[in-house]
Amino acid sequence: MLKDSLKRGKDVLLHDAKDFFIFVVFTIIGTLIFYKQTQDEFTATIIISLLWIFFWSESDKKGKVFLTFAAVVGYVHELIGVDVGYFTYLGGIFGGVPLWILPGYGAIFWASYNFGKVFEEAYEKKSWFPKLTYVFLILTPFIMAADWIYLDFSSHPISILLWFAISLALFKSWDEIRLAYFVALFTVFDEVMGEIIGVWNHASFSLFSLMSGYVFLLWMCLTITEVLEGKKKWRLIEVAGALILLIMFGWDVIARFLHI
Repeated sequence: MLKDSLKRGKDVLLHDAKDFFIFVVFTIIGTLIFYKQTQDEFTATIIISLLWIFFWSESDKKGKVFLTFAAVVGYVHELIGVDVGYFTYLGGIFGGVPLWILPGYGAIFWASYNFGKVFEEAYEKKSWFPKLTYVFLILTPFIMAADWIYLDFSSHPISILLWFAISLALFKSWDEIRLAYFVALFTVFDEVMGEIIGVWNHASFSLFSLMSGYVFLLWMCLTITEVLEGKKKWRLIEVAGALILLIMFGWDVIARFLHI
């Protein structure tokens, strides 16, 4: 009976949009505040690892791809970013990056995707839900203006918008693009919270640059899952866009290493 109650509780937590949002935000931001105050890397790693394990236990193949691939890619990205001076972390016993970032990257990205999916499931039958695409279109200029005025979008606006447009073009329908936008926006929210709290700091910080990276990461996770399941159907625009983004992101890293 207790086991059934726990299972029902987990199902509600993971599949109720409001409960899941509160749970994830409280856990992530709470851990960031704890780490900022204590710089206790070991305890923070345990907390985030437990969250990662919880998500893993409730995941299908797609969820496990998110948790592993996003974690590894994210952690390597952070190590490179710190090394080339793109950003700095508070603490970090290995390469200047805290160990909890490894499970944290996977857990946050899994949570962003799951939140997007449960939000869709909860509200897709509402009359206003299809109009969310237009909301995002209307919201984009305002995000762009804030990014330009308060952050660093103005430093490379053309290349940043190009990256963002190409990353969205990897998806074949407006529904998929809307979900990708949603996932990227929620992940960037966590990124901004870390910046505000003071756990990490970017030398150059653009919302659209971060979102394009997260949209591309989402596409990679979904593509790996489809390939593993033998369901992937490649489109020319998809292959071309992915190659362009790999070259552009790769060149950006090389340029920073060489101080070009």
